[in-house]
Amino acid sequence: MAPQTDRYLDEPNDLARAKPKSARILYMTTISLADARANLSRIIESATTTHERFDVTRNGSRVAVLLSADEYDSLLETVDILSNLSEVELIKQGLADLASGEAHSADDVREAMRARGRLTA
Repeated sequence: MAPQTDRYLDEPNDLARAKPKSARILYMTTISLADARANLSRIIESATTTHERFDVTRNGSRVAVLLSADEYDSLLETVDILSNLSEVELIKQGLADLASGEAHSADDVREAMRARGRLTA
């Protein structure tokens, strides 16, 4: 990836503000350690508001990644879920149920709960 040292200085663009339907890394900006030091506050603001991730390099080599605390927590949660085989199997089963039409909408579930007296209004 070619270095992009000025992207974090720009206002968030429409793509960065968009709420993706799946967790995909849209882009990762590569910056030098000197640029990271000089612009740390702006970089953190960008990471927090746009979920942008930054590769930090020293002497041209990748040495660190800066991302928001929310992104970090999300990655940890994903690793935790994927490391639990029973949870992965439940997710696979749920996806298979959706694909085969064996799922119910939230409205269907609410109606069934009302019919059984388990939900009011």
